[in-house]
Amino acid sequence: MEKIGNVSAGVQESTQDILDIRGKSKTSAQADANGMITGYGFRHSDTISNDLEIPANENCVMAGPITVSATLTVNGTLVIV
Repeated sequence: MEKIGNVSAGVQESTQDILDIRGKSKTSAQADANGMITGYGFRHSDTISNDLEIPANENCVMAGPITVSATLTVNGTLVIV
């Protein structure tokens, strides 16, 4: 696990390809290649330009409108609000 900053504040890789953003000794947001989740909301691109699969055991929520210019495979649940 690679750490940038100290344990109480900074950026820390928590699992493969996921970063924890920490402040005051707690995780305040997580980020991966697809976007960022914070305590206030979720931010993502309005265009899906890489192939994306939502497996049968996962759910996904996106804020629309969304432009899909790649293959989008939904075996689980996708909700666009």
